[in-house]
Amino acid sequence: MSPLARRSSRIVWVWCVAYTAVATVPARERRRGEIRSHLWESEQLPLSPAAVVLAMARGVLQDLGWALASGIPRLGRSFGTPTPYIVLAPLFPIEGWIVSALTVGWTAHVGEFVGMTGGGAMLALAGVAWLVRRLRG
Repeated sequence: MSPLARRSSRIVWVWCVAYTAVATVPARERRRGEIRSHLWESEQLPLSPAAVVLAMARGVLQDLGWALASGIPRLGRSFGTPTPYIVLAPLFPIEGWIVSALTVGWTAHVGEFVGMTGGGAMLALAGVAWLVRRLRG
């Protein structure tokens, strides 16, 4: 296989891994298996590298639709647990620090306020999610 063909297959595979990341494990493995099969077929035919990448580009909207249908409901349900809020909480002070470092000498930026208050707000939301789950079950 030529380096160009290998690169085009890699581009398609990276895209596949990216958009299937939100799906459930069985759906993700099934979809990735389909893509591996298509890539193997494209290598056996042999299709031109441009044709492989063009086929991927034509299917981007369908891929995104598949990802939304497969993974977004699961992602939405995860926000009923404390975990995503705890994971997001430390990012706010970091964001505030970066914004304040980049805007030295300027008027206050909204990012500084969000950085100061966002972490605590995320931890408060984690507590609420934990309390709601505990009261329900």
